Amino acid sequence: MTETPAAGLRDLVRVSLGDPLAEIAEQRVEPLHHDSGSLSTAWIHRVRGTTTGGVSWSFFVKSIHAIKHSAWFARMPEGLRAEATARFPWRADADVYLARCPLPDGLRLPRMYRLEDLGDDRLVMWLEDVRVEPAAWGLDRYRAAARLLGDLAAARPVAGRSSAPREPLNRGLRWFCAGPVAQLFLPMLRDPATWRHPLVARHADPLLRADLLALADRIGPLLQALDGLPHTLVHGDAGPMNLLVPADGSAEFVAVDWSWPHPAAVGFDLGQLLVGRAHTGELDPADLPAVHEVIEAAYAAATAAIADPREVSFGYAAALVLRSAWTAIPVELLDQDPTAELHELFRRRAALARFIVDLGRSLRPCDG
Repeated sequence: MTETPAAGLRDLVRVSLGDPLAEIAEQRVEPLHHDSGSLSTAWIHRVRGTTTGGVSWSFFVKSIHAIKHSAWFARMPEGLRAEATARFPWRADADVYLARCPLPDGLRLPRMYRLEDLGDDRLVMWLEDVRVEPAAWGLDRYRAAARLLGDLAAARPVAGRSSAPREPLNRGLRWFCAGPVAQLFLPMLRDPATWRHPLVARHADPLLRADLLALADRIGPLLQALDGLPHTLVHGDAGPMNLLVPADGSAEFVAVDWSWPHPAAVGFDLGQLLVGRAHTGELDPADLPAVHEVIEAAYAAATAAIADPREVSFGYAAALVLRSAWTAIPVELLDQDPTAELHELFRRRAALARFIVDLGRSLRPCDG
């Protein structure tokens, strides 16, 4: 990480503690694990220490950058790179803090103490290090998260319900489907070698390949149908890992890693809430139906003023399919050693793909 002058760090410590006389006695930097496949996160560190008075302090420091700096950039098809550089919203997380938009009661951001601009599309955020309650994600917690995501959507509607808008809605989803889905994931899923790989062949339903590829033919119609729904501003990556439960009770959730600056159809945020712990393998696939039912009902109740339940149901399921169906099987891990743990992850992710595909096959536009 970049070096922060001693006086600058001392000032941050004083602000965070509310003590204008605090002095740093010791400090240390702890690198934190993050998803190596992240397109915008360069690194994450915890900078912590104590004052001369024995008071502990800590910051969560996150470096973000344009997609051109990502390790994945060189692996992208050359024709996709210019479009990705222009469209990928790498600084969306920082912009949420700068915008200072009000959030519904029960939801808050971490405090941002400093934003450093390193030039060349690189930023470093010095954030509150939220002390998290070690709480399980049962149905009640999923219900509460969905309710607050619905409150967020209802508070931030975007004008533009239209079947043929002047400028297409769902720009983020359209780019994702035309770029990564069409040029990276679908080619791998069309390759027979993918399905012969032991990590896939042992766990994937024999019909899963055919169903996933058949569903790809519906990308255009699903995007068009989403354009006709009410739209809102969204979090964009509202999985459980990004909805922290603060130990101090200052909110129900502290929302981090905002990633989608584009308006999206109602229900959009529910997709990541459903798949977040399924992607990591923490959520048993057998629990997907119960979580799905609970979060849809809670979100629909919270957004009743801007959308009817059929619109929420369609927006949620269609966006889930477009964003997560063809990435559910972690084909990016096929070059790793096939350990027992990796086999279990592929088993669960194949079951996730089946669940999403079955939702997609039953989708019908709201207007019938």
